[in-house]
Amino acid sequence: MVAMTTPESTPKDQVRILVVDDHPNTAATLARALSQLGAGVNVISACSGRDALEKVKVIGVDILFTDMIMPEMTGLELIEKMQNHPAGRPAYTYLVTAYDVPGLKVTAHRLKVNEVIVKPVRPERICQIATNAIEEMKHSTRPVKHVVAGKKKFKILVADDRPDNITLLTRYLEYEGYENITARDGLETLDKVRDELPDLVLLDVNMPHKDGFTVLEEIRNDPAVQHIPVIILTAARIDPSDMQSGLNLGADDYVTKPFDRHELMARIRTKLRVKEAEDVIRRRNRELNLLPEIGKELSARTDIKDLANVLLKRTVETLGAIQGNMIILSSENGPQQNYQVSPSSASSEAEIIIPENLLKHINESHQGLVIGDARSDPLWQTTQQDTTIHSAVIAPLHGRKDLLGLIILTHEQENYFNLDHLLLLQAIASQAAIAVENARLYSNVAQEQKRLAAVLQHAAEAILMFDAQGKLSLLNPAGEKLFTDFHANLNQPLPAGHGYDTFVQMLEDARLSHIAKSGEVIWPDQRTFTALITPIEDGGQVSILHDVTRFKDLDQVKNEFIATASHDLKNPITTIAGFSTLLGQAGPLNEQQKDFVNRIQGAAQTMSELVQNMMSLAQMDLQATQNHEPLDLGALLAGIADEFTPQATAKEQSLKFNPLANPVLVSGDPLQLKQLFRNLIGNAIKYSPQGGKITLTEKVERETIQVDVQDTGFGIPAADLPFIFDRFYRVRNGKNSEMEGNGLGLAIVKSVVEQHGGQVNVQSEVGKGTSFNVSLPVLIN
Repeated sequence: MVAMTTPESTPKDQVRILVVDDHPNTAATLARALSQLGAGVNVISACSGRDALEKVKVIGVDILFTDMIMPEMTGLELIEKMQNHPAGRPAYTYLVTAYDVPGLKVTAHRLKVNEVIVKPVRPERICQIATNAIEEMKHSTRPVKHVVAGKKKFKILVADDRPDNITLLTRYLEYEGYENITARDGLETLDKVRDELPDLVLLDVNMPHKDGFTVLEEIRNDPAVQHIPVIILTAARIDPSDMQSGLNLGADDYVTKPFDRHELMARIRTKLRVKEAEDVIRRRNRELNLLPEIGKELSARTDIKDLANVLLKRTVETLGAIQGNMIILSSENGPQQNYQVSPSSASSEAEIIIPENLLKHINESHQGLVIGDARSDPLWQTTQQDTTIHSAVIAPLHGRKDLLGLIILTHEQENYFNLDHLLLLQAIASQAAIAVENARLYSNVAQEQKRLAAVLQHAAEAILMFDAQGKLSLLNPAGEKLFTDFHANLNQPLPAGHGYDTFVQMLEDARLSHIAKSGEVIWPDQRTFTALITPIEDGGQVSILHDVTRFKDLDQVKNEFIATASHDLKNPITTIAGFSTLLGQAGPLNEQQKDFVNRIQGAAQTMSELVQNMMSLAQMDLQATQNHEPLDLGALLAGIADEFTPQATAKEQSLKFNPLANPVLVSGDPLQLKQLFRNLIGNAIKYSPQGGKITLTEKVERETIQVDVQDTGFGIPAADLPFIFDRFYRVRNGKNSEMEGNGLGLAIVKSVVEQHGGQVNVQSEVGKGTSFNVSLPVLIN
């Protein structure tokens, strides 16, 4: 038996030979024979493909002999797996088979098998093949096993009309780890250069159809391929003038035959290093030019699908991806959208499923990322992901508020994308995010315009828009029906003297004050409209006219009914109150009867106040005749303060009046103004506790006189303040709810103030008190 060293113990300078055969005796026989080649040879034998992969999983192999037919894994499958070995693929691969079936050699050639050996084969022949391979390896300047896994292999075009020259050169190139293509004449060379875009051309001069110099000249005149380095390799044109001509035509180097193999390989490596650097510069220039070009194209598009197709097409072509996806996440306006573009050469389009953990990572980091190995990266793993995707680069589309979506480029090669790709894609994504938001905004505006048109078309209210000069700029169908005596023309003001003067004056007042105005307008046909006029940003106005004629008629009927009913109720209530008072004079009453009488009188008094308040409001709503006269407001307030002093004293409260030094006259109805301040002072006493303070203060501000009625009572909750002037509204929380009342007192206050051209405001804080502020115009002599 031949002693075999373990793979792990093999010195690094030894040649490793792997022999694989499912027959143990055959594998052992070949291993013994190969072991006799010398001390520098280490032989590893295995009985199956899996056994072989296990034995060499951490080391490289220089020469592989494998049987074709084996259990679990064929020889071709083993060769394919060994080509992706982390330590590099074998420098020489030989497939041994008992059946020379059609197509086997074609498949073997695709897998770079050096030779297909048909059984029977003697061990001596295997040893001779191995010896030749070892001898060639000794003269190789850079064995294939040292090629970095995953790095792009350079493609070199060998153009020569002699087959033996092509065979020799291609073998040298394969030893160095380069891919190669061949051409045998000038026309074929040009076709291969333009179709295959090789990284370098080894160009012979004397070739059929077109010589090398002509081919070189055409290459340098073609912008698509003029950057490809060309090394002239010739045995016929070795004169210095020929060399000068070749270099002047654009050759990167000029090598004459016979050449030194090591020197030629060194020249090739030098030119490829330069080309690789130049390729990076050209790619960067293309990428830099891509940004303004994409920005210009995106700015002209308002449809998301359209801009996605343009962006992905340009990006996929520039970065060399096999597929591009722009995924727009779901929004208020619709579901998630996935736009996809692949180059025309792609065999299929894989659907991209965004894993939840990938989306979470981007949301948290706000950064894009490169996925070098999509099959093992945990951020890319889903059960539905396409297995042909081996690497990806992802850039987020960040909007002003949140994540809009993602741009994803994929490739079938591991580690294809790098940081430069990511930085460029993120710059593109920034422009795309702006374009997407603009497209969404455009879509939203278009939808809003449709909604607005529908609202204007079908709105029952008349809607009119005026520009800054008061010209009519928009009119809905309901607005057109307003004008029965003339045709309202756009870009023209409403005419004067047609009965619309009140409305036109309201528009003018709102325009000058720059604030919203509302009020009632009587139309020429005696219809009543509530007009709301609102200023808009460009200096114009929008007016909405709501026909309230029917409601005004109903309100008139209601007020007349209340006034009549209140008047009719007043007599029976007075009778009840009067006869309850006479009961004590008809004879002695016991304590229970006295209590009943007091309750009757209290209820009658409450009913009388309610009826009186209802009558007052009805008269105001009916705009009954008012007796306005000049009066001294200070004297009126002093009289009311004296009137309520006994009530305040009964509750140990202080009632103080701070009049002005000089009398101030107002124009008003004395009875209504007395009722106004009686209601306010009466409420202040009622809703203030024992020992509280009520203060009446007069002060003049410009052309108005303000009266403040301030107390230290229970206060009104903030939630109730907007409603306290509504009819029949009462505060239901706190101590206020314990007091009796009908909710009409403050409604009367507001109605009286407004009929006198004034304003009433209130400030209150629970537990500290309330202040009512009444402003009335000063009478100017």
